Amino acid sequence: MVNGKLPTLGKPWSSVKKVFMPYNVRQKHWVGLVLDLTSCEIFVYDSKIDLFRTHILVKAVQPLAKLITPLLEEAGYVGEFPLRKGEWPIHRVMDSAQQVGGGDCGMFVIKYCDFLSWNVDLGKISNEAMHLFRLKLTVDLLQGCYNI
Repeated sequence: MVNGKLPTLGKPWSSVKKVFMPYNVRQKHWVGLVLDLTSCEIFVYDSKIDLFRTHILVKAVQPLAKLITPLLEEAGYVGEFPLRKGEWPIHRVMDSAQQVGGGDCGMFVIKYCDFLSWNVDLGKISNEAMHLFRLKLTVDLLQGCYNI
């Protein structure tokens, strides 16, 4: 889509309101980012909120906040609202579901993006359900591999 080719399941930029993406902080921890294209803001969903202070997390995401407008313009984004010139504000979501222990941040990010894209309450994400989410993801991936 960035190169002007619309993938089979892709949407035109004009219908995109939010972009969901994983983001790695200091090669140590995954967080979920929501790029809100209507308000030109970035929202950070973090499953281990006590791992990094907010100012450190904001500093880690700042390069994207500065580059997102030129990247979208280069990709041919034409949306309902004009893009913000300059750096986009970064907001840390403080009430996102939290993991216990380590090693689940990537799975939490996948579920944040999944649930947010379907407008499902993030309160339904829990440590107890992680093994079921992993199992479902494995089945989905295997089915996708064999259906090609």
